[in-house]
Formats: sequence, structure tokens, C-alpha cells
Amino acid sequence: MIGITPRGKQTEVLALPAKGHLIVLGTAGSGKTTVALLRAAHLASLPGNDKVLIVTFNGALVQYMRGMSESFSTKLVVESYHKFARGYLDGIGKMPKRNGILTPKEKAIYIQKAVELLKDEYPTESTFKRSKEFFVDEITFIEQFGFADFSAYRDAERIGRASANIKRENRKWIFAVYKKYIELREKAGRKYDWEDLAFYVYKELQMDIRKKRYTHIIVDEGQDFSPMMIKSLVSAVADDGSFTFFGDVAQQIYGSRLSWRDSGINAEKVWRFDINYRNPSTITAFARDITKNQYWSQNDDMVSAKNEIAEGPKPILVKFTNQQREMKWVVERAISTGKTSSVVIVCRNRSDIDNFKRLLKKKGYNATEIDKDTPGYAHIKTIYLTTFHAAKGLEFDNVFIPFLTEAKFPDPDTIASAVSKNDAYADEIKLLYVATTRSKYGLYMTYYGTLSPLFPEHSKNYDFSEENET
Repeated sequence: MIGITPRGKQTEVLALPAKGHLIVLGTAGSGKTTVALLRAAHLASLPGNDKVLIVTFNGALVQYMRGMSESFSTKLVVESYHKFARGYLDGIGKMPKRNGILTPKEKAIYIQKAVELLKDEYPTESTFKRSKEFFVDEITFIEQFGFADFSAYRDAERIGRASANIKRENRKWIFAVYKKYIELREKAGRKYDWEDLAFYVYKELQMDIRKKRYTHIIVDEGQDFSPMMIKSLVSAVADDGSFTFFGDVAQQIYGSRLSWRDSGINAEKVWRFDINYRNPSTITAFARDITKNQYWSQNDDMVSAKNEIAEGPKPILVKFTNQQREMKWVVERAISTGKTSSVVIVCRNRSDIDNFKRLLKKKGYNATEIDKDTPGYAHIKTIYLTTFHAAKGLEFDNVFIPFLTEAKFPDPDTIASAVSKNDAYADEIKLLYVATTRSKYGLYMTYYGTLSPLFPEHSKNYDFSEENET
């Protein structure tokens, strides 16, 4: 069992009826994942219920939740969205045994082929001169909203898409590329890509008259789900069951910037968890300064945090003369801190994780890498390595965030392939927010060269030092 006693609004949400739709928006550290698990356990214990599903976007968080819920009812299932979707389609004979889903790289190739074919057919149309990244991004937008016909796409509001604005009269060309893309991939025997999988699940569920497998479905970290993902999950709930959505728009790290309001959820009331039970006030204050950056996308659904934990050290930022000295300091401090607490080093990519892993091994330390296959929890007194994305939903006593240099953060490859620099920066800064709010006590940030433009340099809520001062 989790071993945490719910408090305040958490208790109220747990006591809500087991029917209908429920929205819970919360700040980082407000106990959303814990309450999701507790509500799932409660619903699974009710007589007459069938399966209860907890679904989240992050594979590492799935493993964490499974570990936390292993003593719960056998009626409780914890899965990622894509495992749920593939399982459903496979169960009705609609999932190819091999290569049924295009990778992002393959998707881009097919879309580019579609553009080239239409460009040959309409050589004077200027829309086809747009970049490959633009078409991939726009078709992903079509898929996430499930625009099955041109009129729906033509009339759609451009939510979070000012940087990719298109005149309504030119949208027909984008939709033509989308239809050609579908035609090309189907000819090659490829039925889905990762973004439109949800559309096909939703479509099949609308025609499925069988008894629903799940009486109750609970979504954790729901801000990272597309509208079609949520719609498909709502459709998978039994008529006499419930759908519960937990989310935090401040941690929306997968670039969709979409609202639960677009997702078919019909909730009479929105519950807001505004008390942060994880982070000391010092870290909460620093995280709040991150949200004041010019690149932060403001949202009315964002919940401002009130602190339960008053005491704690200020976050620390240390500047180094080069990357080697920075890594050496992080490794030595992490080893020292990891003797008495749980420690994580949060990296932007797998290459950096591998470099830290090698350095730690030279020191005789086998760190645990957190990914979608990592079993257990992240509260043991040891050192963990993870990416910004995989850290979502987890917590540690002490957090290290290296390489906050302009040369590495925001990620150069992400910026280079983005349709809009501002949109890419808006996504990257959310990663920094997520990483800082994982800490229950200490937060250590480092860089060399020029500090990242996403860092709140003028904040008064962190201490700065140079390497020779530490």
C-alpha cells in the first residue's frame, strides 16, 4: 500500500461518487499520482465492478505506479496509453502483427513523399514550398484532434498554433497532403502512426457494442494526452462507470498545448489541488520564477502552489570552466549525497546519461537508469539517472540538473527541427520546471560557458557560485 494519508481536497476527491466525469487540476507535488492510485484502489474494491484502468503517457511512471500499486486488487490495471490502444486494436483484429505503426522518422518520409507528389501536380501552389517540419507538425495537429473531414479542419480554432497560422483558403492543400499521406502509407501496409492511433481506437469504440472491459478509467498526467486520446478513453468506460482526469498544465512537456476542454470530458466541477506537499518553499519559489520567463506559455488552468513545507535550502547554481570539471563535480557530489538520500541526475538526452554512467562506474558506483523498463520506485537511497521526460511524476530527496548551458539547453536538435523557435522554447522550459519540482530537499544546477536563456537568471530564489567556491 502507498502508506500516505490523504488530506484536504484529496480526501474530498476520494469520496466522490463512482460515476460520471471528474477533473482534477493540481500543481507539482500536490499528490495527483497518489490520489489517482488511491481512487483506483477504492474503485477496484467496490462490489460488482469489472476492471479499473490507470493510464498515463510516461513509461517510467507506469513502472513506478505498478510498483506502488502491486498490493492492490487484481482488478487494477496500469498501462501507458499506447499499450492500451495497441491492445484494444489487437483484440479486435485491427493491429498488424509487424510494422503496423510508423515511427516518427518514417512518418516524416511518407509526408514528404505526399508533398512532392502534390507539388508535381500543382506546381504553382506556394503552400507546397513550406518546410517538411511544417507539414509534419500540421498533420500531427489534424491527427490529435481527429479531423476526419476537411470541413472540420477548415473551421478549427488554431489552439496554440499562432506560429503555424494558415489562411483558411489554403488549408485545403494541407488536408490534401494529409489524405495523400494516408493513401501512401496504406498502400505500403502501414495502418497507423503514433499520433493517429487514438483516432482509430475512438472510431472502433463508437461501433463496438460489446460490454466495456473497464468500469472506471483514471488518467494521470493527462495534460500530455491529445484530445483524441482522451476521447477514446472516455469511450472505453462502461455506461455506469467513471472517468477521472488528473493533470497539471505547467508540466505539459510533449508539445501539444491542448486543453482537456477539447477532449469530450463532461465534468460539472473542476477540482484544484493547490497545496504542494513535496517541495520546500525555496524550490517552489524558484519554480515559480521559471514560469515568469518570456517563453513560458500562460494558461488559465495552471494552479498556483501553496506550500506545506516551509523549510529547505535554496537551489544552487554552479558555473564551471568546462564540461569535464562540471561532470566531475556532479558525480562526486551525487555520490556523497546518495549515501544518505535518493539522488537523481536529470539529463536532456541518453548520450549524457551514458557519459555520467561511465564516470560513476569508474568511481565504483552502479547508478540506476530510470526508463520505461525500470521496476520499483525512486525513493531508495542511491543514485538514479534519467531524462527530463522520464522524470515526470517521480520524486527524489535531491536533484541534480547539469548542462544548463546555452549550447545544450534548449536542445539544439529540437530547436533546429521545430516549426517555431518560440514554440520549441515553450516546450523546453516546461522540462526545466518538471525537473526542478522533482526535489523534496536539495536542488543542484550546473553549467559551463553561457547560461541557458530559459534559466531565470535574475531570480532571487537561488544561490550562485563558481567552481572554485564550492
